[in-house]
Amino acid sequence: MTATATARRTLPNLIVIGAAKCATTSLHGYLDRHPSIQMARPQDDGVGTNDDAPKEMRFFWRDDWRDRLDWYASRFDAEAPVRGEATPAYTAHPFHPGVPARIASVAPDARLIYLVRDPIDRLVAHWVQARVDGLRATLPELLRSPGWEDHQIVCPSRYALQLEQYLEHFPADQILVVDQQALRTERRETLSRVFDFAGVDATFWSPSFDVERNTREEKFALTRAGAPLYRRLLDPAGRRLTPQAWRVRSPQVRRALSRPVERPTLGSADRQRLVALFGPDTARLRELTGQRFATWSV
Repeated sequence: MTATATARRTLPNLIVIGAAKCATTSLHGYLDRHPSIQMARPQDDGVGTNDDAPKEMRFFWRDDWRDRLDWYASRFDAEAPVRGEATPAYTAHPFHPGVPARIASVAPDARLIYLVRDPIDRLVAHWVQARVDGLRATLPELLRSPGWEDHQIVCPSRYALQLEQYLEHFPADQILVVDQQALRTERRETLSRVFDFAGVDATFWSPSFDVERNTREEKFALTRAGAPLYRRLLDPAGRRLTPQAWRVRSPQVRRALSRPVERPTLGSADRQRLVALFGPDTARLRELTGQRFATWSV
């Protein structure tokens, strides 16, 4: 048997494709707790990972993804009934184009879970994360910049646009769209539906399912003075001189040089512009899924 054939046998049959800031971290943890599901995690070998996103494989948006297929397959347990991964960037068209076709070419039978939330709330949460990652523009400044409608933190809220990329390559019954609000407020019922979709025991429950991960209360951004100190001096030196110890200490050092990122409040004009942008796409999402998304503002 060739290496490629072996890789195909151990590829995932369950992929959480996004959207960003829609509880993908929490869902990854819930799925990984199920005794019949093994969720992959990248290793610290320089392939698509960093300390802030230990769950994300970020594989199918790599230009060299096909050359790394055996590496990717090595992250999955061939004996596990369900093998999964979660990468929110898989629904970031057009910034990572071709992902659905790539997945379909090697894992055509994979079941896909697409987490969504109120598109305006998701955009605001994504801005908070971008601020943590170094974005300096305020949200009003971003929404008034040229071409803001196609910004990389705006497009992931255009859920129908993202979903349609997958429907070109996968039948609708292989894609489960889950509202983050349902996962938060009706967790037992929602996880039962998720597990049933994945083909595992839908009645399984763990006390760990009461925990939410990667919440906005955890968001801190480096200050203007702290950013160059941490990124240009402390972090490179720590990784080079004491990599194992630095892995433990770096979050504490970064926190000391940071301040909390406050969730912004949208003005009425900005909110109206977002409603006008997301309205047609959200209507299309409702048509595609048959779901009402009754709590959304759009």
